[in-house]
Amino acid sequence: MKYKISICILFFVFIHIINGDNNKSELVFIYNAKSGIINSLIDFTHKVISPDTYECNLYVITYETFAKKDIWEDYIESLPISSIFTYKDKILDKKLDNLILPAVFQKKNDRFIQLISSAELNKLNNLQGLIVLLNSRLKENGVMKKEEKIITDEEWKNKLTSAEYHILREKGTERPFTGKYDEFFEDGRYRCAGCDEELFISETKYNSGCGWPAFYESLPNKIEESEDNSFGMKRIEITCKNCGGHLGHVFNDGPKPTGLRYCINSTSLDFEPEKDND
Repeated sequence: MKYKISICILFFVFIHIINGDNNKSELVFIYNAKSGIINSLIDFTHKVISPDTYECNLYVITYETFAKKDIWEDYIESLPISSIFTYKDKILDKKLDNLILPAVFQKKNDRFIQLISSAELNKLNNLQGLIVLLNSRLKENGVMKKEEKIITDEEWKNKLTSAEYHILREKGTERPFTGKYDEFFEDGRYRCAGCDEELFISETKYNSGCGWPAFYESLPNKIEESEDNSFGMKRIEITCKNCGGHLGHVFNDGPKPTGLRYCINSTSLDFEPEKDND
């Protein structure tokens, strides 16, 4: 009897392992190039001569568009599924033979689901746009990041001031040149007024003249980006990754080294001054 029970247990464990492998989901980036010693030598030479613009490694998917940047590496590492970057001759699936590459796929149960086509990739000109598009396609296919902490609308109204609620939860915008942090440049950290999550540091703040606090960089993995087509405009909305609170928008007209301008409502922020170590 004990022998039969042991056999049954082993059988169910085996079935569980098999099903687990079949349900494995991966993000697959396929280059429009074949593997081989020539491409490897070209890649190696490029990496040695110009490492800052090396575009043939694991952080990019096409040439002459996306350079290696920390924001891309951080984003890939933040995803709940693993990512594979490979050459087109490494994918042995005849259903992909007629597809134009490079392209991005989700491999699920040994089936390739195209998330971003080559035509769409060629229309993009920065990593920010790529991340927003990829985020959207992953969500459409059931790949979700860490769920936001659920707080009811009534709880938010009790927690926030009326101005904070309007900005953070109703996606409002304060009038330009009226925010308390617009012309504010003390040393310290900026936190989300909704959940107290650290978002920006004073070293990345600059005077853009736009009428709202501006930063050229956020702290890693603290900001969520999504398309915003409201009011007849095409913009990139930024929200707090922890609580989903609306912060503002990000634009491609900022200073080096990122070239970005995080345009933030003062009301969505709280400031924590730098501590005096004396």
